[in-house]
Amino acid sequence: MKNELKKLFCDIALYSSFISFYLLYIKEFYKKFRLKPEYLLLLIPFIWAFFANFLYIKGWARDSLWDINVVYCADLAYSNNLDPYNDWFENPGCMESIPLQYTYLKLLLDFLPFSMFEYDFFEKIWVFLLGIMLITYAFITKKMFQLEISIIFIVFFISFLFQGANMVALQSGNISTLVYLIVFIGIYFLKSPKYQILFFVCLALATFVKFHLGVLLLMPFVLNNKFNYRGYIVYFSILFSLFYINYLLHGEFLSKWLTNLAYVDWGLKPYYSDISFLKTLWVNKIRDVEFNAIVKLLLAPLFIINLILFKKFLNNKVSPDEKDNILIALCSLAFILILPRLKVYDFLFVSCVSLKIYIDSVKTITNKLVKIRIASSIIILIFYLSFIYWRPQWDGDNRSYFHVLSILFLYQGLLYFKLKSK
Repeated sequence: MKNELKKLFCDIALYSSFISFYLLYIKEFYKKFRLKPEYLLLLIPFIWAFFANFLYIKGWARDSLWDINVVYCADLAYSNNLDPYNDWFENPGCMESIPLQYTYLKLLLDFLPFSMFEYDFFEKIWVFLLGIMLITYAFITKKMFQLEISIIFIVFFISFLFQGANMVALQSGNISTLVYLIVFIGIYFLKSPKYQILFFVCLALATFVKFHLGVLLLMPFVLNNKFNYRGYIVYFSILFSLFYINYLLHGEFLSKWLTNLAYVDWGLKPYYSDISFLKTLWVNKIRDVEFNAIVKLLLAPLFIINLILFKKFLNNKVSPDEKDNILIALCSLAFILILPRLKVYDFLFVSCVSLKIYIDSVKTITNKLVKIRIASSIIILIFYLSFIYWRPQWDGDNRSYFHVLSILFLYQGLLYFKLKSK
């Protein structure tokens, strides 16, 4: 009964959002309010998302911060001369996160000071740091896209977007929150010719922890249409140095690391291995997780070609700074769509760049051209669908992938019609 009521209120919030959209823009009621249209349009979704997340957290029976607990316990085991891959759960306080595994290289533990603290105190520190990181995401978003909106609004936008994926990511305390923040800072530096080299430094550090982030090496090429050889030399020098140091110090643990890395969970949908006519390609040949990753990688060139072609369309139609902003937003969305294995925390910095798309859609909703108004309206309605949920997204379901896919191509369509009409 409790979940049925949540679902009922969720539907009411969604339909109320549609009605408010109709009144504010079709009927131009936004002129009667002092609040910015960007705030007014998301008022009902924000209110509902706040209560949905509050009720979810309040009703959560298990401990939170389960992902960072594994890293903490691995660091604790390492400090006690135990095997962080097989013995991380020896401490009784670490049993909560079974059957999760420590899947990072052992060198990471040499840099982490986690084991210096008692877990209860460490948990408080990490929650505080998560809050600081979330505010930093918001600050960089505002700075990168020159947005004239409140930091608090941006924090809410990031926290509640994509079916609550980011809320679950924060709840799990996964170290990816920090890793993606380093990536996002690097992308900010990528816009500056003077500090562009720092993008490669940040990405190398992040890739050492999350290898799939290496796909972002394509972003400078998409933005500048040329390879930054100095940047790539810096990137691979740092990355290979870290791997070599790990090999020298902890070479005997590489086989255990690979064993743990091989048995990761499915992650989020879509699962291409579930498609019946594709099953003959992978059954009894490779694991379903591996097959899903291969299909994603095969789709990657289509998204990259699309970005390169669209960049050519943007040439001489917008300012260089605005072109970079648009391409950063589109590259980030495409990056999520081609990840071999998608998790809730992968939506974090994509939520930041999605704010630019939302703001651009609000600004063009009253355009004289019907095509532009329709594209803007559909994008905003997709954001409504992404904000209205009766519980935050969990591993079993993933409509957010299709929200990202829709937003990517609709935003390109919006820009195409807008720039063609000039």
